[in-house]
Amino acid sequence: MGLRYSIYIENPLSSPSSSYKSINDPLFHSQHRSQKNVSFITYGCRHCKTHLSSSFQIISRDYRGRTGTAYLMNKVVNVVEGKVEQRRMLTGDYLVCDILCHWCKRNVGWKYLQSSNDDQQYKEGKFILELKNICKCT
Repeated sequence: MGLRYSIYIENPLSSPSSSYKSINDPLFHSQHRSQKNVSFITYGCRHCKTHLSSSFQIISRDYRGRTGTAYLMNKVVNVVEGKVEQRRMLTGDYLVCDILCHWCKRNVGWKYLQSSNDDQQYKEGKFILELKNICKCT
């Protein structure tokens, strides 16, 4: 069976024992690298299990997407950006694009590109992953 991930996310708290390409970017795993009791979870596409992000990238769990609960993420991988469009949301108007799993092309959330409100600009460049479209990978 071939590797279907462009980037494979490994637990930074365990010793690397895999021959897969892993993320070596220290910003990807942020400050959690040194904490021993932190739970590390890899999130993937619900349909094909392609790795998308990790629990260390969650900015907030208090978001709502089109399908229900969603996470605001700092960084995601293995996605393709869809068409750019203007969307009206509860907190204002945004320029966004859907993000699709690069393997199966299913929608997993969206990316904030631009906000019309100054107090919401912290979302620019961040991602929403909808929980109904993702799963925990083991």
